Amino acid sequence: MKKNKIIALYIVSLVVAAIAFARPYPVSGDCMEPAIMDGHLYFLNKITPYLRQYQIGDIVAFTHEGKAWVSRIVASEDQTIQITEGSIVINGTALDDMGIHRNWSGWNHGIHAIDKPIKIPTNHVFVLSDNLPAKHDDSRVFGPIPNSSILGLIW
Repeated sequence: MKKNKIIALYIVSLVVAAIAFARPYPVSGDCMEPAIMDGHLYFLNKITPYLRQYQIGDIVAFTHEGKAWVSRIVASEDQTIQITEGSIVINGTALDDMGIHRNWSGWNHGIHAIDKPIKIPTNHVFVLSDNLPAKHDDSRVFGPIPNSSILGLIW
C-alpha cells in the first residue's frame, strides 16, 4: 500500500511540474515546416534553461520587437556562421555535417546571404527557419538573438 502512495505522489509531482514548466503553445505560419506544422498545438518547455544550455538543433520560441517567433538554433555563442549559396557553415563545418539536415537546395539567399563570417556574441544564438525557401525573417534579417529573449523549447 505504501509503495502505491509513493508512485501516486511521484506521478502527481510530474504532472504539477509539467504544468508549471510547459504550457500549450499554438504555432501559426509555415516557417518551420515540416518539423513544426502550421496550426498545430505544441508545448513550450520553459524548464530547459535551468537544466542545460540551449543547443544547436533546438527549436525555440522567442520574442523579437514584441512579436513571438519560432526558429531552430543553428549557432551559439562564440561560434562563427557563414551563409553562402547552397551552404551554411558553422566554425568551418557544414550544418548538414552537424546532423541538421534541412532542404537548403533551391534557396535563393539573395539579401539573406552572409558572405562574411559572423561571430555570435556571448549569451546570443543564431536562429534559422527550417522552411528556408519561404524566406521568413530570422537571424539572417535581425541578427543573433539574446538568450534572454528565448521563451523556451518547442516540443
